[in-house]
Amino acid sequence: MPYHKILIIAAFLLIASTKLFAQATKNNSPYIFPEFVKATVLQKGGAMLEAQMNYNMVTQEMLFTKDGTNMVLDNYENIDTLYLSSRKFIPVRQVFLEKLTNTAIPLYIQYKGKAMLAGSSAVDKSNNTAIGGLVGVKGQKGDPSKIKSYDLHLPDGYQFIPENEYWLQKGGSFYPTNSLKKFVKLFPEKEELINTFIKQNNISIIKTDDMIKLVEFCNK
Repeated sequence: MPYHKILIIAAFLLIASTKLFAQATKNNSPYIFPEFVKATVLQKGGAMLEAQMNYNMVTQEMLFTKDGTNMVLDNYENIDTLYLSSRKFIPVRQVFLEKLTNTAIPLYIQYKGKAMLAGSSAVDKSNNTAIGGLVGVKGQKGDPSKIKSYDLHLPDGYQFIPENEYWLQKGGSFYPTNSLKKFVKLFPEKEELINTFIKQNNISIIKTDDMIKLVEFCNK
């Protein structure tokens, strides 16, 4: 086979495999985990319960399975910590944040986002969901008959757009850190050192590993 034809075929296969990879990795689930996982709930009184759970990032609600039905977890005020598949979550302001560091000033992440039609930028502002409320409509908490848009995968044509936000717990309060500029302001005594660290390590706020590295540095 002529050399130029081999190159054409190779290029075609590369393009085809790239497209397949993009389709395979497209996020089509509004949940943190691809399926419900084993969870342990630590209550404030010290009692521990086990269940199969998952977190819906569109509605920002924790769900559990009961008798084959997905239910929305309610009564957050009695929960101290929730462990999902070795990951640690705590209830804060009616949502759950994952704790990313065990530092004196810990870093948390709030998983959230929108389910939207592919290629669309229009959003129904009234309930912060996709157009028409087809995805992510909140049902009555604990009422399985109202949970019709809590499937593990979004309908065809929809994709999940993440809008995660980081939080720092400092002095008993939680502070949003959705920009590096805001983050640095939370450490006024170390601003110069932190800015230097950010530049030298090319820290990006969209990379969770970078933010963990940054928080660990700030806690030294």
